[in-house]
Amino acid sequence: MANPLVKIAVTGAGIAAGVIGNKLITRGWDAAFGEDAPTAKALKASAKATKAARKEAKKAGLSKAEILDIRDPQQDQPVWKGLLWILISGVAIKALQELAKKGARSGAERLTSRRPRANRG
Repeated sequence: MANPLVKIAVTGAGIAAGVIGNKLITRGWDAAFGEDAPTAKALKASAKATKAARKEAKKAGLSKAEILDIRDPQQDQPVWKGLLWILISGVAIKALQELAKKGARSGAERLTSRRPRANRG
C-alpha cells in the first residue's frame, strides 16, 4: 500500500463506514427499544434537561426532597442495556470499518495499478 491514493481511499472509507455505521446502529436501537441510544450526546442532553427541570422546580418553590426526586432517565437504565450498546456499537462499527477498508484497498489498487499496454499488433 505504497500508493498515496490508496491510503487516502482506505482512510476515507474507514471514516465514512464509522459515521454511517453509527447512524444505522442508533436508528436500529431506537426501532428495537423505542428510546434514544445511550450515546455520549444523548447522555449529555439528558443531563442538561434534568438540570433545567430541577432549576424550574426550584423556581416553582418545590421542597428539596421533591427537587431531588427529579432524576435523569438515562441514569435509571439497566446495566445490561449499557453493556449491549457498548458491545453492538464497538464490534459492529469496527467490523464495518474493516470491510470498507478492505474493499477500498482492493478497488483503489485495481484502479491505480499499472497495466501493460494493449497489444496493437
